[in-house]
Amino acid sequence: MARLPFPNGFEGTENLPKTNKILQNCFNNGEGQIISRPGIQLLKTTGKVARGQFEWNDSLYQVVSGDLIKITNVSTGAFSVIGTIAGTDPIETDVGFNDAVIVVRGGNSYSLSKADVLTDTSANSNFKPFVDVTHFNGRFVYLPEDGTPVRFSDVGAAGTIQAASFFDAERRPDKNKAVFALNDALYIMGEDLIEPFRDTGADPNPFTRIPGASIQNGFIGGLLEYNDTFIFIGRKSGQGIGIFAIGQGRAPRISNERIDLLLSTYTEQELSEAIPGRIIWRGYDIATFALRRDSFGFFNGNWFILDTIFDGISRPWGGGYITEFQGEYYTAFEDKIGKFAKINTDYGGRTTKRIGFGLQDDQGNFRTVQSIELGLSQGFNPDVGSVALRMTRNNVQFGPEKYINLGAIGKYADKLKWNPPGGLGVYDGFFGIEIVTTEDVDFSANYLLADIR
Repeated sequence: MARLPFPNGFEGTENLPKTNKILQNCFNNGEGQIISRPGIQLLKTTGKVARGQFEWNDSLYQVVSGDLIKITNVSTGAFSVIGTIAGTDPIETDVGFNDAVIVVRGGNSYSLSKADVLTDTSANSNFKPFVDVTHFNGRFVYLPEDGTPVRFSDVGAAGTIQAASFFDAERRPDKNKAVFALNDALYIMGEDLIEPFRDTGADPNPFTRIPGASIQNGFIGGLLEYNDTFIFIGRKSGQGIGIFAIGQGRAPRISNERIDLLLSTYTEQELSEAIPGRIIWRGYDIATFALRRDSFGFFNGNWFILDTIFDGISRPWGGGYITEFQGEYYTAFEDKIGKFAKINTDYGGRTTKRIGFGLQDDQGNFRTVQSIELGLSQGFNPDVGSVALRMTRNNVQFGPEKYINLGAIGKYADKLKWNPPGGLGVYDGFFGIEIVTTEDVDFSANYLLADIR
């Protein structure tokens, strides 16, 4: 029996299907094991549509349709309504010492006190519709929707912007799109350029551009704090769309060819709607992106596909807006309040777990595959589920699915082995395998063996 290496993730080259590899709802931990991602436990439904989620003052909040709600019991999802948030667009938030700020993209702005007093600051002098906000050195920094200069609040006063409290972040005629703080610098992200600023303490404008530190990338969407930096969907000057990570004076591409191909099927407006997320699960730091038609995760330099099956159809996963709170991860998705947990479903619905890749014989020899054995987690599933294997000669057309049941609770020594009479086929130089299940089973595995003759 030959030990086969697991695929690293979602990879491949356009029009070369034999290069395609996939991990779906599971990831390679870099130590020879496949780890099943956590599922999502349904806590409660709101009857409304989620627009964002944040933590503030030791409590968890969501904006759902026109309401700001506070989760009063994180075990049951019970909540109370704090106030009204106008509009239907997603929100951007950040928190300071005295207030949290909620910005409706292109709409109203609000501050929330520690006493849960919600104040609409939109009509205050020098406020206008904003698209993003961040807290930096005691001030809130706001990006106007119309691309005019960046504005900032007084220290400790989220709802006050002075007439002279603005600065221009543009060295090129591009529109400001996002703002974040990292390593004592404030970054303004435009359509073509990312510029860092430092706080000099000067009056009336404390923010000064850091010379020679501009980054030649434009921002499109999906900004996420991840692994001591920020990652985002964007474009490097003169190049195609991809996913990038902020570095020292540069933002290298971290997306691979397969992810870039997927991104190319979207308009920039659609990509600007991307919902990013982050989960640290059992020590694995996972970034996620949800688009209109696709969703995927990132771990240890590799990508994997995410999905949730809604109404019998595989769709982008229901991860929604993810927030870490008191060591757990919670989500606001459509009308659902959820919590990530060691389960194999999302809100009680199924997911598709998949491992797929091909093997090429450099000599083009004919090979007989007699059997395949997957070291899948056994004996821990409350219900006896099944896993299917299917084979291919070209990684496009697959043979019939061959199902095997997993062991019941306590059957830890059971093996998941496909060994039919006559074997699994004869292959001319290349064969591909796909192992898949949509059932409520743990899909973690530590080896893959093949009897190849």
